[in-house]
Amino acid sequence: MNTTPHPRSTRDRPAKPPLSRDAVVDAALALLKSEGLDAVTMRRVAAALDTGPASLYVYVAGREGLLQAIQDRIIATIELEEPDRLRWRGQLHTLLDRMYRALVAHPGIAATTMTEPPSMDATLHLLENILGLLLAGGLEPQDAAWAADIFALLVSYAAMEADARRTNPREQADELYQRFTSLSPETFPLVTAYATQLVAGDSEERFHVAIDMVVDGMIARATRR
Repeated sequence: MNTTPHPRSTRDRPAKPPLSRDAVVDAALALLKSEGLDAVTMRRVAAALDTGPASLYVYVAGREGLLQAIQDRIIATIELEEPDRLRWRGQLHTLLDRMYRALVAHPGIAATTMTEPPSMDATLHLLENILGLLLAGGLEPQDAAWAADIFALLVSYAAMEADARRTNPREQADELYQRFTSLSPETFPLVTAYATQLVAGDSEERFHVAIDMVVDGMIARATRR
């Protein structure tokens, strides 16, 4: 009696889900959340999809294109605001806070936004919304354009700071405070005197203060003119 096992028919194997751009981005986001940005490579994403890296190039242009697709997916989840000239400042805070939280929820991705100009549809819609809010607040078009650029940088830097402080923000602030207070008061009279103020606030609080500083500065600039 022949007891040699027969090879398993390919018909009996579970079918792999079809590849698509959404499937590629889903796999990349899963790696980002579980292992961090360094794990998001073409090879790792392909392995997660049970395919070869070459198959992914149909959907994304290498790792750079993959990161852009991730950015687009994340930014597309941000709810926009209908500009209201009576509430524009609060709306601006709300919108930028949504941007900040979306980036913080995906550790490491904020740094990648610093290297790419706004070219994807989701990013452009976001830029359109920020400009609309600033114009509703009475800013001149040029000031609104510059402020929109500044806000994009603020959001990215605030999220990057949150990434850096993710492990133990209070401990890091305490270490910095100890460093400042250990300096020579004769050489650094202001740093040592205001060490408490220099380390006060978390990244989110500093972020909102920075938003108000930019808005107040632009309004004062318009008033002077």
